[in-house]
Amino acid sequence: MLGLNAAHAEAEWPSRPIRVVVPYPAGGTADIMGRLVANKLGKAFPKVSVVVENVSGGATVPGTMAALRDPADGHTLLMASDNTLNINRWLLKDVRYDGDRDFSPVTVLVTYPHWLIVNGHGPYKSFDDLVKAIRAKPGKVSISVNTVGGAAYLALDNWRRENGLDFEIVPYRGSPPAVADLIGGHIDAHLDVVGSSMAHARSGRVLPVTVLQNTPLKEFPQAIPQNDSNPKSLNARVNLSVVVRSGTPAAIVDKLYAVLKVGVKEEDFIKTVDMMGLGTVMYEPKKAKSFLQQETQRYRVLIEKSGLEKQ
Repeated sequence: MLGLNAAHAEAEWPSRPIRVVVPYPAGGTADIMGRLVANKLGKAFPKVSVVVENVSGGATVPGTMAALRDPADGHTLLMASDNTLNINRWLLKDVRYDGDRDFSPVTVLVTYPHWLIVNGHGPYKSFDDLVKAIRAKPGKVSISVNTVGGAAYLALDNWRRENGLDFEIVPYRGSPPAVADLIGGHIDAHLDVVGSSMAHARSGRVLPVTVLQNTPLKEFPQAIPQNDSNPKSLNARVNLSVVVRSGTPAAIVDKLYAVLKVGVKEEDFIKTVDMMGLGTVMYEPKKAKSFLQQETQRYRVLIEKSGLEKQ
């Protein structure tokens, strides 16, 4: 009977509105990608409505718990970042869920490339200039990040430790105030998602000096690439995944993946990803699960080495 019920549920899916929960405010990268995902699902299943619900704040925990309150039947999807799936379990005292246990990945959708930017009219003209200043003035150079304990913070902390550097990491509440202070000359550099400060780089107000990936950016050749196989390099891989509650039938997960696999090849998706400086990944569900479990352990090591206390 259980097998028959599961088969019936899979055959009837989707049978009611699909929710795409975004645990971030409207207008950000995760929200834009969530709306693209909803668009692809709506196109594939025109007889059901697909809605995006923003449940922001609280280190993504409120949005994550909102997704977990729904049945494991494929009608609720969560746009999940590294913080949600891999970092919170090590950094928060009362996280209330386990990213590896409680969610099944549909796919790792995109990566957020990061870069280190300096004031476009400041004293630093290259990555080497900044590193030389850090070594010449121990403890005096400041580099900001968008949040304490996130992937950017952990990348900077690891780079600082691996290379014996002494500089201050300054956490902000998001990219806009940090970039404003960089342009105003209040901090020396900022580690940011490429898409968040690309407009400022194009205007010349900020200068990207390195990109935290192996490949250079054609538009910004002065931003030298890092080598992610070198532990002393400044590296940060940040992912945005589409996940459902664990227990969702594998056949439904596969149907969701099939829809997105087609959707990422469509012009609107490609243009949006290019405009925001993102990288499309689209791991199939089993590979996504294995990869994200490895990321959880990678972040565990970084957080333990950082000495950050649970918040």
